[in-house]
This record gives sequence, C-alpha cells and structure tokens, in this order.
Amino acid sequence: MMGRVLAAILACPLLACGGDGAGTLPPASAPGEPLGAVRTSGLTAGPASAAPDLGNPYTEAPDARLRGRQLYQAFNCAGCHGSEGGGGIGPPLADDKWIYGGSDANIYATVIQGRPNGMPAFGPRMSGEAVWHLAAYVRSLSEHAGGAP
Repeated sequence: MMGRVLAAILACPLLACGGDGAGTLPPASAPGEPLGAVRTSGLTAGPASAAPDLGNPYTEAPDARLRGRQLYQAFNCAGCHGSEGGGGIGPPLADDKWIYGGSDANIYATVIQGRPNGMPAFGPRMSGEAVWHLAAYVRSLSEHAGGAP
C-alpha cells in the first residue's frame, strides 16, 4: 500500500505538467538568464549579501522601446495592463508603485517567471533580448507618467 501511495506522489508532477512520464517538460528560458540574482524581497536565507546590479543591455538601443511596444501588443499585455499601461485586470505599469520592483531586472524576472494571482510566466515563449526590449518599453510607460520605478 505504501509503495502505491509513494508512486502516486512521485508521478504527480509529471501529470500536472500534462505529461505521462514519457514526455519532456516545457523548455526553460535561455541559459545564463539573470533570474537567480533578481531580488523581489528583502528577505534572504543566511547572511545578507548585496544583489548584483543587473542592467538592461538594450536601454540605450534606439529601437528597443519600439520593439518592446510591438511585443507588448503581440503578447496582449494590454489585455490586463491597459494599452498605455494604465492598468485594468492587472496592475498599472505607468506609475511608480511596483509590487515586485520596477527595475529592468525585476520586470525581466516577472515576465519570465510570472507572479502569483494572475501574471502568467512567458519564459517558455520568450526570453533574452525580447524580454529586455519589453522591459525597456514597460519602464518607459512609468517615465512618461512622471513616475520612476
């Protein structure tokens, strides 16, 4: 009896992913992405250490915000956050109140990993350069509104 219960528990993650054990998990984000270094809280295990400053490599790229806006529209971000980031079902992006931090690195992590209670994880569908472009555009929404995340 105990063996069957243990087998059912171990099989559970595979079934939750829609697999039967023979398939593979959805593809992860591109290797080398900075997700492990992004802090969304001041809580840490062990001694406190400074989080690395992860900057957007495309902040100054002339077409980054334009490409980010195209991605914002293509992935229907406006469906939750509004066409100009004013909010709706999801929180506004055009202000200075950010639940998980408004740095480019925090925005990147939010897009890739998703957040509880509504924000889906886009990591299986996009990564790397595209997410940095999207982060540049999202940051520009709050700049135009006079806020600074």
